[in-house]
Amino acid sequence: MKIIFACGGTGGHIYPALAVAEDMKKKAHNAEVLFAGNKNGMEASIIPQRGYGFKGIEARPLIRKFTFKNVINGVFVIKSLFDALKTVNEFRPDIVMGTGGFASFPFVLAAALTGRKTLIHEPNVYPGLANRMLAAAASAVTVGFMETKKYFPAKKTSVTGNPVREGIISAEKTEGCREFELDPLKKTLLVMPGSRAAKKINRVVEEALPEIERQLPDLQLLWMCGDDDYPGLEKAVKKSKIKIKLLKFINKAELAYAAADAGVLRAGAGTLTEITACGLPSVLVPYPHATGNHQEKNAVSFAQRQAALVIKDSALNVITLMENLKRALDVNTGKAMKEKLLSSYPGNGAENITRIILDITGYVK
Repeated sequence: MKIIFACGGTGGHIYPALAVAEDMKKKAHNAEVLFAGNKNGMEASIIPQRGYGFKGIEARPLIRKFTFKNVINGVFVIKSLFDALKTVNEFRPDIVMGTGGFASFPFVLAAALTGRKTLIHEPNVYPGLANRMLAAAASAVTVGFMETKKYFPAKKTSVTGNPVREGIISAEKTEGCREFELDPLKKTLLVMPGSRAAKKINRVVEEALPEIERQLPDLQLLWMCGDDDYPGLEKAVKKSKIKIKLLKFINKAELAYAAADAGVLRAGAGTLTEITACGLPSVLVPYPHATGNHQEKNAVSFAQRQAALVIKDSALNVITLMENLKRALDVNTGKAMKEKLLSSYPGNGAENITRIILDITGYVK
């Protein structure tokens, strides 16, 4: 069994592919794995650190309006397809799996053009352009959320869920509080907007600290703020009357979720998968500059089925934050959201996807 995982752009595209690769190694012991993506993307550093071979090409996106830059990018799209064809013909995979994003597009298309099996996985609620374009040519399609299935051919599409990191489901609150030096008897708010998209949320949470102290005095915060804002926020945290654990980055996200009773989070596919798996009531603030506005579409879907509360980035201020925080931390509202989330979690996404790959390739142990 030989497989290429084509991924890149964001962690939401990279980590699902890594999770399936790990599961594939357990199920198909002779599996040869190659990762492919953008040589200038975050995948170029993350993948080799995990011990996998990586083939990078210069992939560029097509901008969704006519600009001169699109002409240049179009040339690179054609070049990236020929580079991907070369990699596919040299490695000769049984299947190519793409997890969305412009870096995965040329490899999945190259595999389809050469008659090889392909699988595309869509981690977001509303599918990205690359996967929408590849759907007709793919041998199979897997999606992370039930709402996503309607965008793809029904006969070849399965709702598998998105793979999640180990411990998301099994970690306990006491374990999480011990890791982050928090009081397990107090309610904990997890503020984890991501290091790249944290500034607006960091600013508003800082401004809201006096109101949190006044209205929610027994609350404690676990706050990942990123590198840039840490020095300034450190001063504000020291003045606060409530317990705040401020971190530049959280490596053990599974323990952060376990410690939390509610979250203030962005709405990327990975985050939404994780709160679904662990049932964390959350206030979602979609990042407004995400490609195709996919975070807002993700968040709206969760709000429609009352699985989360949503504040648009432009509407986020102290008043809207406090209103929604009190709702998310309310026992009845929080319990209802938790039930909605857990009931919609389809199980182990990595195992589900691996099973489909082995089936369509006819793998026999």
